[in-house]
Amino acid sequence: MPPLSTSLPSTGITANLGGTARTTLAEYGVFQVAPAGTVLIQEGKSHGRLFCVISGTFEARRKKSAAGELLGKIQCGEWIGEVDIFDPSSPMCSVIASEPSHYWEIKRERLEEFLSTHHEAGIVLLIGLASTLGRRIRGITQKLAEQADRPQGVATRASEVDDSQIRSAADLAADFLRQKDLGFK
Repeated sequence: MPPLSTSLPSTGITANLGGTARTTLAEYGVFQVAPAGTVLIQEGKSHGRLFCVISGTFEARRKKSAAGELLGKIQCGEWIGEVDIFDPSSPMCSVIASEPSHYWEIKRERLEEFLSTHHEAGIVLLIGLASTLGRRIRGITQKLAEQADRPQGVATRASEVDDSQIRSAADLAADFLRQKDLGFK
């Protein structure tokens, strides 16, 4: 495994942050090593953290069998945990290291400190988070639409998604800002 990184990549939610802002944000969190099998997010248990995969691979799994149903792989440069930052509740799946990996994490409280102290970078970061949430919501909506278009009698999984859990990314970000009264109205 390569040496432990101490910088955040310019991808995903940090794609539009300058180097200095990414370095400052990195200082608010912690870089970690995850041996294969490490559970970052436990299905059904709120965690209050945001993660960035620096190297390695994680898997999103949902309980269906002893091994769990594989929902997808999470690769280097991808961000996870953003929903729990804005809407702490029970995660719909677990995220587990499938190989030795490096990641960065920030607790919600530390993210709030960053946002309160670094307004311009915080706005760019929140726009990045809202964009990520928006893309994911759009993806879920597309899957639901495809399932609804299937002929009657064809098995679907649309019933597994609760409409009340799908809120717009802008609403989540606005609620967060109002709760913390960061000076944005």
